[in-house]
Amino acid sequence: MATLKKNQPLTLRDKRQAEFADVWLNNGKNGILNLCPRFGKIYTTINILEKMDDDINILIAYPDLKIKSAWEQDFLTRKYKNSNITYTTHLSIKKHTGLPFDLVILDEIHLLSEAQIEAVKDLQTDNVLGLTGTLCYFTERTLKNELDLDVLAEYPIEQAIEEGV
Repeated sequence: MATLKKNQPLTLRDKRQAEFADVWLNNGKNGILNLCPRFGKIYTTINILEKMDDDINILIAYPDLKIKSAWEQDFLTRKYKNSNITYTTHLSIKKHTGLPFDLVILDEIHLLSEAQIEAVKDLQTDNVLGLTGTLCYFTERTLKNELDLDVLAEYPIEQAIEEGV
């Protein structure tokens, strides 16, 4: 559950983030969360991580350094600590093949190239969390066929706007 100041009520965004974290945890810890841009996919992931062992070995892959900074900042804000986190760009995923990970987080999974998808296949893990806010049908089908990853939850921007999130 989200770490909030005492007596601060949960917002609908907090509730949705916890809800989507539970969806991933309750569906075999393997799949994609397609949650609209600006929703808080990192906070949703922190909700997941807070329910897992403190010392799991995690690989977080992202397309650019701004996104890595967002992960680091959100970890600080939420006070999430794990000394076993490895960060890598999508381009460098191949450098981590053959290494065991308890969880691989693929942020902006829709941006993976064919070569990067091939490298993901060689990662040693049973638990993959794909994060995106912009997944087209073709990419969804490719990720299903190549990585056996289903979209477990969708939160479209229209619903977020309607709900005021």
